[in-house]
Amino acid sequence: MSGGTPVPVAEAPPEGGAISFDNFRKGMRRLVGAVNVITTAHEGRLHGLTATAVCSLSGEPPRLLACVNVVGKTFEYILQSRRMGVNVLGHRHVELARRFANMTDIGPEQRFADAHWITPHSGAPVLADALVGFDCKVDEIFVTPSHGVIIGEIKHVTFGPDGPPLLYAGGSFTTVHPDNVA
Repeated sequence: MSGGTPVPVAEAPPEGGAISFDNFRKGMRRLVGAVNVITTAHEGRLHGLTATAVCSLSGEPPRLLACVNVVGKTFEYILQSRRMGVNVLGHRHVELARRFANMTDIGPEQRFADAHWITPHSGAPVLADALVGFDCKVDEIFVTPSHGVIIGEIKHVTFGPDGPPLLYAGGSFTTVHPDNVA
């Protein structure tokens, strides 16, 4: 690549050293992620959180992968219930994403209010108007010091109305604008 403005390069850590948390955070904010709400039900109570660390794992058998912080109640209840809903949000769901990310004054017991949730197979709540909702049986969980890597076997797929996806980039919610797509 020639021409253009030179790009500043961050300094490498000393040999055997680690990058700073600030540099890690700054770098990860440039990684655009689809916004999802991960849900579960355990002992009659609903639990959930907003997550961007979700991706497909395999088509046969149909599986996905989600990473959830181990210190939260949702991880504990997914571990116990072995069921999980992965709700891919549209831009119309910004307030719901904020609610499940603890960015509002709404408490955990009210997160599921004012939205239509269904339980197609496993009992985990799936948002009826999500772009897509995956109802999963938890197949495996790998626990790292900070996060559980959860592999869910997809048992049911629910499609809501189409629309622009909800994305997270640069520390805020956004979407793709059709006039910016090549």
